[in-house]
Amino acid sequence: MHAGPQPLQHDGEPVRQALLPAYLLARLTPTERHIVQALLSGQDLTAIAWKLQRNIRTISSHKQRAMGKLGLTSNAMLYALGALLNPPLSVDITARRQLLAPREQQVLNALLNGHSVSDIAFQQGRSVKTVSFQKRHLMQRLGLHSEVELFALAPQQARALLANWLASTELGMREEKVCITNSPHLTDRVSPDGG
Repeated sequence: MHAGPQPLQHDGEPVRQALLPAYLLARLTPTERHIVQALLSGQDLTAIAWKLQRNIRTISSHKQRAMGKLGLTSNAMLYALGALLNPPLSVDITARRQLLAPREQQVLNALLNGHSVSDIAFQQGRSVKTVSFQKRHLMQRLGLHSEVELFALAPQQARALLANWLASTELGMREEKVCITNSPHLTDRVSPDGG
């Protein structure tokens, strides 16, 4: 039995489908499930809005409600979860990380630590437009198409972003932790203690 929607198309290619565990899907409405599954698979809000024939504000509102129900407090946490639920990136993509300029490395590291583009701009004394351009450029240089793929570059950092979330979902629901740590894509990336 398939737990979510079929993958949406991105640039004419099928998107990998992340399978959110059933116990988490049960917390969401059907529309929220569809949106979260698409986001975890690497879709952006604009593509989801187009596919569902809704405006982006409506999709964003559903996304925010779903994140609240799941206990995800930032977009970084959502994308980190997607990175851990999807198969790892190929070695050639992760090797390209070394080709980034020092400023791009700084932006990448800050993003992977959960900082927003606005936060990074403020911290580094640069404009949001400059940091946003650097983010787009580094993603192009690495051949990444989504935020999920960005977080897949560093599974350890993705796990670190989710460490408190995994612990909080464990409280009172030990069987849920078993579900997420026994997910086929997480078995080699999440230790039995959730860390």
